Amino acid sequence: MIWELPILSTKKKKKKKMMMTHPPSLPLSPDSTASSTPENTRVEAWSLATCREPDVVIHVQDSCFRLHKDRLIARSGYLERQLKEFSKATFFLQLNITAETFSLVTNFCYGAHISLTPFNVASLLIAAKLLEMSETRGPRDENLCQKTENYFRLVVAINLEYVSIVLPSCFSLLPEAETTACLVSRCIEALSLMGDGDAVTSCLDDVKKLCIEDFQLILESTSQRLTKCHDLLYTTIDLYLKENDGKMKEDQKTRMCIYIDCSSLSSKVLMHAVQNPRMPLRFVVHAMFVEQLNTRRSIISAVDHQDHKHQTEDAVTLGTIIQRDASLHRVAELKAVMNSTNSRVQCLEKELSGMKKLLNESENSNNRNDLGRSASFRFSSENKIERGQIGSISSMSLRNVTNNVGVGYSSSQESLNGRTRIEKNFGQRLMKGLKSAFRVPRLAKKKY
Repeated sequence: MIWELPILSTKKKKKKKMMMTHPPSLPLSPDSTASSTPENTRVEAWSLATCREPDVVIHVQDSCFRLHKDRLIARSGYLERQLKEFSKATFFLQLNITAETFSLVTNFCYGAHISLTPFNVASLLIAAKLLEMSETRGPRDENLCQKTENYFRLVVAINLEYVSIVLPSCFSLLPEAETTACLVSRCIEALSLMGDGDAVTSCLDDVKKLCIEDFQLILESTSQRLTKCHDLLYTTIDLYLKENDGKMKEDQKTRMCIYIDCSSLSSKVLMHAVQNPRMPLRFVVHAMFVEQLNTRRSIISAVDHQDHKHQTEDAVTLGTIIQRDASLHRVAELKAVMNSTNSRVQCLEKELSGMKKLLNESENSNNRNDLGRSASFRFSSENKIERGQIGSISSMSLRNVTNNVGVGYSSSQESLNGRTRIEKNFGQRLMKGLKSAFRVPRLAKKKY
């Protein structure tokens, strides 16, 4: 689909053609020539119509543009401030805008057609926001911000194929893509509303390559848009952790997961989160409690429904008795599942407390051993000095000193290795306990 802008017609006066010379660096794109580009044709046409040559040179990346100030000022608030502030006719555009995109922007300023497509709408929308192109010329005129916003909202956001094209094009434009137009989070929101499994995963594949800062920015914005269901937000974080798990610390993972509302996760995704070893411990524990709460709500809902059904029944039949017994059996199973989970969580908390106590005792023991080894070493050294003063140092005292130092070093190594093993076993036992806490509920559900 092509989204075209209206042509602003200009009357060409019959005048002698003005000769304009351009330096070799004038091409508006690296692979084009100054004499053949439509942009230069527009500039030359305006020069002929107004009898004025270009009066400003704007450098964008490796390209430069000879343009008319009045055309830029009429459409861009940012360029208006820059051109009025600097009296020089040359300046460098220090914005996240490519030369190709700026070429399309100048076309718009000179009243040319701009064909919006899924491949250029993101860069043009961001450029329009950065350049503050919100000026209009009349009630029927639309500025570039309006044009690109309408195209994204009415054409891209409702088409899965278009969203899958726009989303990857936004990543190279971060953080401006999110801070100016929230394009990444809006694309993720569109994918969530379409509910296509997850095609979403392939669309989000490039998310794994983002830096932590940009990814954090996307999560914060996306969590505010996905108010009903956070399944896609969880999937996005899980994809990122699969690629970068070994590079991230526990606190970094925790900061990412705070944007997930566990109460907005489906039961299937919530169970996956509880058993996911990539997720931080704090998030896993929180997901466990939410799962318990959901189970409790299911029990209460089943009981209330059964009581209401009994009150409205006029007669008791064999079928209703069987159905009531089945409902009561289901409620009993749900209660057993919840009680089992509560018991396992309590055991896990006790085990966690015991392991922490064991670690503290190990640290205290290591400190005492260090003090003892230090005192032993001082005693051996003093003994050596005293014997030296007498006039002879026996080989026996030298061996004693050496042995003491060696024993101290060996004990230190054994203590360090023992502590490392304790910490490693601590983490393994903790994750094993978390998984086992939900093993019985899953079996019970399958049995039911």
